[in-house]
Amino acid sequence: MKLFKFKFSKFYILLIIIFSVLSAGLSITYPVIIGNLIDKLGINTTLINYFISLALIFIFLFISNFLLNYFLTSYATKLSRNIRTILFNKINNLPLSILENFEKGEIINMFSTDIENISNGTMQSVSKIISGIFTIILATYIMITLNIPLTVLLIFLSLLMFVISKYIVSHTNNMFVKRADLLAKLNAYTDELISGKKTLDNFNYNEISSKNFKEKNSELYNYGYKTQFYSSLTNPSTRFVSNLSYIIIAMLGIIFCKNGNLTIGNISTFLIYTNLFTRPFNEITAVFSEIQTAIASYKRILKFITTPIIENLPSSNSIKLPEKPNYSIEFKNVYFSYTDKPFIQDFNLYIPNGKSIAIVGKTGSGKTTIINLLNRFYEISSGEILIDNTNIKKINIDNLRKNIGMVLQDTKIFQGTISENIAYGKPTASIEEIKQASKLAFADSFIEKLPDGYDTYISNSDMLSEGEVQLLNIARIMIIKPPILILDEATSNIDLLTEDMIKKAILKLTENSTSIIIAHRLSTIKNCDFIVFIEDGNIVEVGTHDELIDKKGAYYNMYKSQFNA
Repeated sequence: MKLFKFKFSKFYILLIIIFSVLSAGLSITYPVIIGNLIDKLGINTTLINYFISLALIFIFLFISNFLLNYFLTSYATKLSRNIRTILFNKINNLPLSILENFEKGEIINMFSTDIENISNGTMQSVSKIISGIFTIILATYIMITLNIPLTVLLIFLSLLMFVISKYIVSHTNNMFVKRADLLAKLNAYTDELISGKKTLDNFNYNEISSKNFKEKNSELYNYGYKTQFYSSLTNPSTRFVSNLSYIIIAMLGIIFCKNGNLTIGNISTFLIYTNLFTRPFNEITAVFSEIQTAIASYKRILKFITTPIIENLPSSNSIKLPEKPNYSIEFKNVYFSYTDKPFIQDFNLYIPNGKSIAIVGKTGSGKTTIINLLNRFYEISSGEILIDNTNIKKINIDNLRKNIGMVLQDTKIFQGTISENIAYGKPTASIEEIKQASKLAFADSFIEKLPDGYDTYISNSDMLSEGEVQLLNIARIMIIKPPILILDEATSNIDLLTEDMIKKAILKLTENSTSIIIAHRLSTIKNCDFIVFIEDGNIVEVGTHDELIDKKGAYYNMYKSQFNA
């Protein structure tokens, strides 16, 4: 239940309980005064005290309801903020291998729709349940003092309302969970369509995607209709029993009055209490759909935040790598599996300090997987990965990734200025450091041509060419100067002129670092200290470019296919 725990949460809950009980108590008080007032009509006595008492009760009732609404709203908004924070922290702590099991649209749905459902459900239910229970208890006590048979009858009819509500709720609970899942899937599919719009247009896939969307939307509509329809039966059903109760109590009350067992004032008071007694049942059943939706959203979020994080995650007091210009890297007897299928088996590789190696192979051979294991995006099944002779599982996870810089094929540009994007890994960097890094990355030439230079605001990577985005990413790495550098297809899909600039920037970037380069274009890795050719997660060949060419093996065949040599 940590979703509902935040600073002063218990204090807010206590105040909500206090004002809910106070509002219920004040609501229970005035019918007695009205009943006495009716009985006093026609009697030569002053009635001013009754009117003053009623006025004071309604004034205090207004104040109590106002404060109750204030604290309910405050609690609900703080609850939403707390859940968003928990979700965000969970995303930061989840390993990539687990996070990839959740669709992006599903996670976005948690941040928006699910949190809103929980907030609305809390607002709708908390005060009504607390005040409702207290109202029922007090009303029952007072009605017993007025007439026991009528009270017993009203309790029986109210229990009938409860049974009807429970029956409907038990049959719609799973429907709400299913509807929430269908909505999340539709949101995920919509996000996929928007992000892949260029591909859809290019392959003329819009008609098929539209058909798929209509099918998913129709399924959600049909399930949502059934869910809302069956759930909506609760309120009219309970209201029917409530109105029936009111009529029966009124008829029997008249009979008791004629027999002298009740006064007219007693009947009036009892009828008001009949309404007060049955109202909580009507109010609670009226918000059952909101409560069920909130429960479904709560279960989805709870499932996400209870997902196990990285195993053996080092604590803040664990080992930190010494500050050095570079480190050695070693894979020792490493095994790794995707689900239950073995992929990397008994993988062994040693990279000396300050050396640059290239990892090449066919698509799906395991190149990127090796990089993900080094970063602990995925966890190895067995074996060891050592940096500077230290098992990476013993190294503080933040310190580990701080010492590894990555230049990827698909680089992410964030909303903000050019300067902010370059300083992403070092927010405290001065403008001089940013400009120096840009010059080293050969990015300054295009940055200075932008409307506001380094202060140009960019909202997405489409505002820049792929080459410009890659140069910005290299400038990011230039600022942090990591001891370990990883370049994963850094020059893919880049024109030859920009590729030449990137090559020059990479040469400067790798001067002192221990570097791992993954590339399809073999012309970019000729100068590496040695090249590793892998196939199906296993090392097939190791050597320099010239050695592997002379060997005329797998590397030679790939090189020949690219250059017709």
